[in-house]
Amino acid sequence: MALAVACGGTGHAASSTGATRLPPLRAGEALDGKTVTLSRGRRLVVVLHSTYWQFAATSHPAVLRRVVKPVTRAQQSGCVAGQGCGTVTVVYLASRKGTSLVVATRTSCGEAMGCSADASRFALHVRVR
Repeated sequence: MALAVACGGTGHAASSTGATRLPPLRAGEALDGKTVTLSRGRRLVVVLHSTYWQFAATSHPAVLRRVVKPVTRAQQSGCVAGQGCGTVTVVYLASRKGTSLVVATRTSCGEAMGCSADASRFALHVRVR
C-alpha cells in the first residue's frame, strides 16, 4: 500500500492541511519588466547571470519575503577575471496577498565596462494571491 501511494504522487508535496505545495517559480533576465503571480506559500527563485548584480529589498517585504540571502557563484573556467561570469541567486517566499517589486542593479557589465540603462536594472513585479 505504501508503495502505491509513493509512486502515484503528482510530484507536489502535500501539507498537513491537505493543500498542494507547488514547486518554486524560477525567474531570470527573460522576465525583466514582467509580472508574475504566485499563490501564498510559494517560493520565487530569481537567478541573474552576472556576479555584479545587487538585489535591493523588495518593495513590500510583508508580501514577498526574502528567505535566502543572495548567493553568488562565480563561473570557474572560461572567463576572464573581472568579467563577472557567474550567477546571483535569491529566494523569496510569497507571504501574503498583495504586490511587491523585486529589483536588482549593477553598474558594471564586464571588465571595466559600464552598463547601458537597459542592462543596469532588473525589475520583476510580483502579485501574490
